[in-house]
Amino acid sequence: MASSHFPLDKTFLIATWLESLVYGFYLCLFSSSLFVSTTLRKSQNNHGRVMLYIGVVMFIIATVHLAMNLYRLIEGYVVHVYEPGGAQAYLGNLASWHHVFKDTLYATQEIFGDAVAIYRVWIIWNRDWRPIVLPVMLFIVSCISGYTVCGLYPTISPTAPVFSPVLARWIKTFFVVAVVQSSLTTGLMAYRIWMTNRRTSQFKIVTSNLKPVLKILLESASLQFFVELILLILYLAGHNAQYILLEIVTPTVGITFTAITIRIALRMAAQGYSDNNHVPSIHSLSLNTMQRMRSIAVNITQTKQSTFDQGTVSTGVDVESGQGKVEIYRPETGLASQPVLPS
Repeated sequence: MASSHFPLDKTFLIATWLESLVYGFYLCLFSSSLFVSTTLRKSQNNHGRVMLYIGVVMFIIATVHLAMNLYRLIEGYVVHVYEPGGAQAYLGNLASWHHVFKDTLYATQEIFGDAVAIYRVWIIWNRDWRPIVLPVMLFIVSCISGYTVCGLYPTISPTAPVFSPVLARWIKTFFVVAVVQSSLTTGLMAYRIWMTNRRTSQFKIVTSNLKPVLKILLESASLQFFVELILLILYLAGHNAQYILLEIVTPTVGITFTAITIRIALRMAAQGYSDNNHVPSIHSLSLNTMQRMRSIAVNITQTKQSTFDQGTVSTGVDVESGQGKVEIYRPETGLASQPVLPS
């Protein structure tokens, strides 16, 4: 049963107010991302533009979601306030078209965010499908459970609570999968970056810049994870306060996506990185350094993009022979190898 200590009429007011605050922060962040995309990046490939479009779609979904909540607020507290049950009955009607539409936007944003996270994992792991098998399975479960709930709303009684058994099992599934998916995809990306940084740091000839990237990833993704975790806990406890967390998830997903992109882009811009920067190769090593390392085989992977989504540059060299190759991995063109001759 829902907690009687948190009436629905007060809950919806607080939820919409808090969503407006979070959306305001998202609006500033999204505007900054547009500025970065149009000014700091001197050149942008097709893949970069696709990621920009994804950010725009997320922002539109969050905007329409907030607009629907404002519409419901006005209708409930102004137009239908004197009807039987008042604003609480109007806003608590799960079968109404505006509630179904609002929650469909929420489910779509959550699923969209999961898809982008899975794609980033795939890119970071050099298009290896094995790390994303479990995330893809969870993604399918999320789609089924999320849209099943939206499809069940019109079939239930207008007075039925969101904790009713016919809805609860699907909602619990969706919330649990959201928490697991968020932690899993973040963990896979963080592990890959950490392992690459660890291997690179063993060699003094290469300066690693991956630790700040790892920090940015964890800090940005933690916001969405904790919001979804608290939402799950409140729903399992049957507390109406879950509505407050539910309404802010939609802009929070967009914040997570945008924050990761813009923070890394700004960091790389501050360090003077660009798409035309020199790619480190064996030619930058002195002959004396190579002679001291003749018995060592080096295989180093460095990431030189302003986001996770621009590609991977790998330098492989057999120091014994003084030969090697540079592998440039870009999402839109695949893998291209260029031999590196000894200095």
